[in-house]
Amino acid sequence: MVFFKRLVQVFLIFVLAFDLLIFVLGKNDFYFSFLKPTGIIIPTLYTILALYLLAWVQKIKRYWVIAGTIVALIFLGNLWLNQIVIDNFYKYVKSPTGNVTLVIEHRDATLGETNHFYNFYRNTSFPRVIKKLNIDTVEIVTRGTRADNLEVLGFKNAEWIDGDYVTFHSPYADTKVDLK
Repeated sequence: MVFFKRLVQVFLIFVLAFDLLIFVLGKNDFYFSFLKPTGIIIPTLYTILALYLLAWVQKIKRYWVIAGTIVALIFLGNLWLNQIVIDNFYKYVKSPTGNVTLVIEHRDATLGETNHFYNFYRNTSFPRVIKKLNIDTVEIVTRGTRADNLEVLGFKNAEWIDGDYVTFHSPYADTKVDLK
C-alpha cells in the first residue's frame, strides 16, 4: 500500500506539472499539437483521475470528494461545452521548400451568411509544440457559396514568400500570414 501511495503521489505531481506547462505555454501562444483537437478535456480528465486516486489513497471523506467534483464540473463545464460545440478542423501544409509546416485551424458558422474562421500555427523546434501566428482569429464572410473553408481561404492559391510569410488568394479575400 505504501508503494501505491507513492505511485499516486508521483502521478499527481506529474499531472499537475503537465497542467502547469500547458497553462504557461498557452499564455505565450504555444500549444501541444496533439491537444489542439480536444483542448483541455483530456488533461482535465487526467487531473480529476489523479485527484480521485489521491482522495482514495488518503482516505478523504466522501462528501469532500463529491463537493470538490461539483465545484470542478461547474467551473470546467463551460470550457468543455465550448470545446464540444465548436467543431474545429485542422489542415497541415508544408511550404514548397519543406522547411515550414503551417497548421490551419478552420471552422464555419452559418446564419444566412457563412462566417469562416481561421487560426494559423507553425511548428517550433520542440517536437509536437506549435506557435499561434495570428493574434485575432481571421474571419471571412461569404454569402450564397458552397465552397468549403479551405476554398474560401484560397488554400490552393498559396503564395509562399521567402519563408517569411504566406498569402492565400481567393475571390473572397487575400489573407497574409506572417510566419515569423
